[in-house]
Amino acid sequence: MTAEILPRVRERVRRRQAELVDEWIDIASWAQANVVTAPEGAATLVEGVIDTGVPIAGDGAPLVSEFNLMEFIAVLGRSPDGGRAYVGRIIECAWRLPGIYASVVAGRLEPWRAERIADLTRPLNADAAAFVDRQLAAVGGVGWAQLERLVTEAVIRFDPERAEAERRAANEDLFVDVDRQVDQHGRVRIDALVDAADSHDFNQAINRRAIQRGKLGDDSSLDVRRA
Repeated sequence: MTAEILPRVRERVRRRQAELVDEWIDIASWAQANVVTAPEGAATLVEGVIDTGVPIAGDGAPLVSEFNLMEFIAVLGRSPDGGRAYVGRIIECAWRLPGIYASVVAGRLEPWRAERIADLTRPLNADAAAFVDRQLAAVGGVGWAQLERLVTEAVIRFDPERAEAERRAANEDLFVDVDRQVDQHGRVRIDALVDAADSHDFNQAINRRAIQRGKLGDDSSLDVRRA
């Protein structure tokens, strides 16, 4: 029984993947035929009921007609917000990630993986997106953690102003918290989130002090001496 089912399921999956690739090709062709040259009337991303004004694909990808997109999304059978995002990811791949798009069309890369990559590259400038595309083509694919590191490297290399802005924004989360609750032994808990370089220097300083205390005769454990 199982031997009969598996080939049918395998063939059904193959057909579904082939149909999805055909859909990608048709969407790219539709986008090419529905380009608008000015932001007015162009489709933008929507968060809830707020139009963000951000094009549905990244810098260098074509702007497409908002009115025609809504009609097209209805034909695709998708919700307005989900349809915008879906079409935007395919436009992102077709224009800004040609290596990724070619891999999808050739059947070497699953469309859902390419969509995930497109989500990460859409905020990047054109040079950074092209760098990610080239690197992925060179290595033949990476894991998600590696992909996120690759995107971070692309931002640092090709969009240093954005990298600095993101660093400054992230630093708003830094803190050092000394608990006001003192336990019965007169101890308190200290918690912190600090810059990696600062944490390294801090850790080294504590280690040096703990080692020195040991040499001076403190026979406590290393953890206690560090504290």
